[in-house]
Amino acid sequence: MPDTPIHQLLLRRQTWTYMLYALLLPLALSLILVLQYVMKAAQDHGHQELGPLLLLAVLAVVAVAGPGFERVRVRFWLGEEIGRRSGDNRFVRHAAFFVLNMLVGALGFLAVAGWLIVSARNLTYPVWGWRSYPDPAWGGPHPLGVVALHFAAGVVTFFAGPWIIVQLAGLQVRLARRFIGSGQPG
Repeated sequence: MPDTPIHQLLLRRQTWTYMLYALLLPLALSLILVLQYVMKAAQDHGHQELGPLLLLAVLAVVAVAGPGFERVRVRFWLGEEIGRRSGDNRFVRHAAFFVLNMLVGALGFLAVAGWLIVSARNLTYPVWGWRSYPDPAWGGPHPLGVVALHFAAGVVTFFAGPWIIVQLAGLQVRLARRFIGSGQPG
C-alpha cells in the first residue's frame, strides 16, 4: 500500500486488516503475564528454583514454535508469505525476533489504540468541548481556539494514524523475513 494516498488509507480493506493484526498482539503478550503468575505461584509454594527453569523452558518453546505461529499470522492477516530459513544460530535468531517483534508489535498496538482514542475524542470535541475552562487551555483563552485546536489534532490523527499502523506492520513483516524467513517474499 505504499502508493495509496494517506487520505484514502481508511477506505482500503487491507488497512483494517493491518489494524486487526496489530490489535492481536495482546494475545502474545498475555503469555508473559501468565508466565509471571506461574513463577509467582512457584515462589509462593517454596519452589524458587523452578522460576528460572520455567523461564528458560518458555523461551525455548517460544523460540521453536513462535516463528511458525508468526508465519501463519502474517499469512492470514496480511497476505504475506514468509519462507523458512535454514542455517546456524536458529535459536539466537528466533529469540532476537521474539524480542524485536514484541517491541514493534507493542508500538503497533499502541498506535491502533491511540488512533482510536484520539480520533474519537478529538473529532467529537466540537460537540462536547464548549464547556468553560477554569484557566486558559490549549488553543488560547477563547473556547473557539480550544475546540479548533483539538478538532485539528483529531483530523491529523485520523488520517496519519493508519499510515503509521501500516508502516509498523510492514516493519514486522520485514523483521520476520530477516530473522525467521528466507529474506525473500514468498
